[in-house]
Parts: sequence; structure tokens; C-alpha cells
Amino acid sequence: MRQDMSKTVPAREPKGAQMTSKVTSAALAILLAATAAQCDNSAPTERTILEKAVRDEVTSVAADDPTMAAAMSKARSTLPEFLTLAQKPPPGTGRFTVKVAVRDGTKVEYFWIDPFTQTQETFSGEINNTPRSVRNVALGDKITFAKHEIVDWMYMEGSIMQGNYTARALLKNAPEHEREAFRKRFGLDLDF
Repeated sequence: MRQDMSKTVPAREPKGAQMTSKVTSAALAILLAATAAQCDNSAPTERTILEKAVRDEVTSVAADDPTMAAAMSKARSTLPEFLTLAQKPPPGTGRFTVKVAVRDGTKVEYFWIDPFTQTQETFSGEINNTPRSVRNVALGDKITFAKHEIVDWMYMEGSIMQGNYTARALLKNAPEHEREAFRKRFGLDLDF
């Protein structure tokens, strides 16, 4: 999922972790639609995190949110193993993608980058979400970034999602039925 860490941007809703061999938002929408349908919609005006992901909406998170900071720290500490796998994916794995921040003045928005390539410590890839807060990039733009700018990663191992710690952080305080729907669909342990 994607989040906007600027405190001044109103809550909007994210596009989630895209899931195809090219990690596209359309494929994620298809995958998450079934999961979102399983969620109990007890508050009709409030969308679940999964529904927000399907709609490529942004979720605002406070810049100093401790859960999100822990998620990004976990992703960074496990990044070397992910990058090794991404260079030579084992059979049954795919959809390797990374998340980076794009800054536009005081606004910060996080994007999944897919596809991405690595040359030494430099990376490049395409913005795979529609910008909602920042205006200096567009869907499909190619950007270059450094390893230290990667805040999350994910890939699929069969039908099991690996990584995606920022989604785990967003789901950490979600209602149990939302957590269970996500866990059931992607086999992802939501604790880190």
C-alpha cells in the first residue's frame, strides 16, 4: 500500500502492493477486490484498507508514526536479502518491487517502483502509482534513486506475499476482520 507521510495532506487512500509479473495496479485491484468483498463493511462510509488499496487511494500517516517507522526499519534491515533474491529469483517467485519516497516541496508520497533495475548502488524504475499529493512525477515516469532511499520491498512466493512491511503497519491497528482477510488472501504475517 502507498502512504503519504506529510501531516498537512488530508487522508486519501492508497494503491496497494501491485501483484503481477509486472506488478501493475490493475492486477492488484483484481487480487484485492475478492479480499475486500470478504471484509465486513460495518461502517458504509468508511472504506477498509483493502478497499482503499483497490481504488489506488492514499492513506495519510503521520511522519512520526512509530509503527510505520518500525516497518520501514524492518524493510531496510532485510533489504540486502531481498536484493539478492531479486537479482536471481528462485523458481516460484516473482513480482519483485520496491517502495521509495518522492518529495515535492514539503509533501512526501511513497510509490511502488516497478519494474526496477540495479546498477551498483544506483537503482531506477517506473512509478507504479498515480500521484495524489506530489506533482513532480506521473504514473509511469522513470526515476533514479539510491539504495538508502528504499523504504519497503515485496515479492510473491507462489501465492504468499513476502515483505510489504508498510502494508503490515497500516493493517496493524485495523479491525480483525480486515487483518484476517488480508492474511487469508496473501498468507502474510501481519506482525513484524
